[in-house]
Amino acid sequence: MIPLLAKVNPAYVKLLARLDPAAQLTNDDQFLIELNGVFSNKANPTGLTNQPRFYKFNQRLSFDTVADPVLLAPKTLDAVVADRARSIVDLDKPLKLFWSGGIDSTLMVAAILSKIQNQDQVAIYHTCESLRENPLFIDHVQSFNVKTVMWSDAWLMPFAADDVIVTGTSSDEITGSLDQSFFEQYSDSLSSPWQDFFLQNNKSDQFIERCEQLFAQCPVKIKTVFDARWWFYFYIRHTYYARRDWNINLENDFEHNVVQFYNCADFDSWSMLNKHSLYGRRYSEYKYCFKQAIHDHWPNDDFLYNKEKVNSYVSDQWVTKKIAVLKQSYLFIYKSNTGFKTFRPSQYPFVSLQDTVSSLAKLQGTDQ
Repeated sequence: MIPLLAKVNPAYVKLLARLDPAAQLTNDDQFLIELNGVFSNKANPTGLTNQPRFYKFNQRLSFDTVADPVLLAPKTLDAVVADRARSIVDLDKPLKLFWSGGIDSTLMVAAILSKIQNQDQVAIYHTCESLRENPLFIDHVQSFNVKTVMWSDAWLMPFAADDVIVTGTSSDEITGSLDQSFFEQYSDSLSSPWQDFFLQNNKSDQFIERCEQLFAQCPVKIKTVFDARWWFYFYIRHTYYARRDWNINLENDFEHNVVQFYNCADFDSWSMLNKHSLYGRRYSEYKYCFKQAIHDHWPNDDFLYNKEKVNSYVSDQWVTKKIAVLKQSYLFIYKSNTGFKTFRPSQYPFVSLQDTVSSLAKLQGTDQ
């Protein structure tokens, strides 16, 4: 029987039925998959949506790593960004900033560069796609005389044990992850009551009642379609993305050597109090407040008024290649008494049920 383990790696979800033929999606699983389908035409029937951040709805996830969200004293976005940047610089460790060229990582880099005292503390990792997406920002970076590294040239170089990798991941999950296709189809409905929208999408009264239970977990009122989407990504989808960046630094203590700029209590609280400010009449106004914060450091009007959210996958491709070449592949991440670890059966990737259960039995007897 497969034990209760954290399904951080989607490979585990895909293999679940094969490894444990008796495993069935729970009612909670099915509810979350259906809810995902309201916001995406890519709803996955295998349960890939099933990654609750605070573990309210999936009892298969056995480790509680994040407390329930709480509202902190209100702060401006500028204050939250500045405080987060300062706290990372104050770690006084080598910082490897992963810059994709998009809005989130550009704000992260600009904020941290504004706080550094020693230019040798920072290195900017980017790809050719970063330069294509945001070609002018690199001049701002180079004005600080910090090291820049083309990730496609350095992907095989292991990070040092004291390196801290900083990414812009988790911003989408606190800002509703509003993709352009959804905005273009439903922009007129984003501010309308979510119940009406769900009924228009043929959702049952029972389903809406279950949604009300989920939305009641939020410290602020969920009223609109955008509110509902925002809470789904904030509360349900966040865990997978919050753990995904660990793959960049598996050679070290990935739990502590990887920092996501937007994954902290201050940003959570700001998001809850200011979710209404995250979108506007045009798609280019999505995350406009973040672009205004960038503009304070790097006054580029074209970026401010016209830059739109796009998906950045290039760095992920190099991370996947690094994991494969260095034989760091794993089935999932679990929590032991000494921290988070990767689990890899001895025959991985040719995983058999017998080998996996045997390996897990040894793991449970020694580590958990």
